[in-house]
Amino acid sequence: MQVRADQIEEHLRHTLASVYLVSGDEPLQVMETADAIRKAAASKGFSERDVLTVDAQFDWGALYDAAGALSLFADKKLLDVRMTTCKAGVSGTKALQHYLDYLPPDKILLMQCGRLDKACKSAAWVKKIEQVGVSVQVWDLSPAQTLAWIARRMKQAGLQPDTEAVRYLTERVEGNLLAAVQEIGKLVLLYGSRPMTAANIMAVVSDNSRFSVFDLAEAMLSQDARRVRHIMQVLQEEDTATPLLIWALGDLLRQLYTGCDNVRNNASNQALLMRMPKTRHNLFQNALRRMMNADWDRLFTLAAHLDQHSKGVGIDVSRHPQRLWDEMLTLALLLSGRSLSV
Repeated sequence: MQVRADQIEEHLRHTLASVYLVSGDEPLQVMETADAIRKAAASKGFSERDVLTVDAQFDWGALYDAAGALSLFADKKLLDVRMTTCKAGVSGTKALQHYLDYLPPDKILLMQCGRLDKACKSAAWVKKIEQVGVSVQVWDLSPAQTLAWIARRMKQAGLQPDTEAVRYLTERVEGNLLAAVQEIGKLVLLYGSRPMTAANIMAVVSDNSRFSVFDLAEAMLSQDARRVRHIMQVLQEEDTATPLLIWALGDLLRQLYTGCDNVRNNASNQALLMRMPKTRHNLFQNALRRMMNADWDRLFTLAAHLDQHSKGVGIDVSRHPQRLWDEMLTLALLLSGRSLSV
């Protein structure tokens, strides 16, 4: 059967299928749909989980092994299969068909992949899942659907926005649901359950209306040193909180390190990419290629010093604000893969 993403919670309240296929290119909806299925499975005793990340080197024999393996302590198990595309290949199609023909009673299969194209929709294993399990195709929301989605999420978070406030936030995020969730979290911290107008949101947005830490991350991934310098200057002029900026630099550093390590070990970066807006995927993958031989020890040492400096502790701590901003710029330029003299 087919279930829409906004119907999955209601579906899971009544039943739990043996197989789920969650497909689509909108990362937040895919992630939250899969999380809801995992939570429902755990509540039904499927307390163990095997994560199988499918890439070019993946051996589909792992699915046979996982399907037939006895669970630790006789607990039931969730098989979490993550595919970069909807193309399973010859060996994958054979393995999936076999699994779907002989569904193990102590396992639930959860598959995640990108949008199903015409060929994938006609694939035998996809049609079989629709027969014996549940297929959830996640679609990008229309402007009207985005408006309704944001209104619902704001109310679920305890906010009390008026109609114009919801409309303003919807226009600002331009369909980026991950950005919407981040903005809603910020509004909860600032306004709690008080009534909220568009003017309230404008006041929050105006603090970072020109640039944000997310603009900085994209500039670094784009290897645009001039833009990195300009954004850092604007963020400093706007008195952006340095702990937030240091966290953003450290987060990107960890993502790049993990991504490069995955490439070296022929592992998939799908889990990392699913946390990012789709528009950032190519930038991130290009950055990985130029950062493969980076001096990671130096980068992590700089990040650790920044964290200490922002807290006023550690060795060689500088309490001069400009020194801290200079050090953040140094790390940002190094993460962009460019010379500090650019």
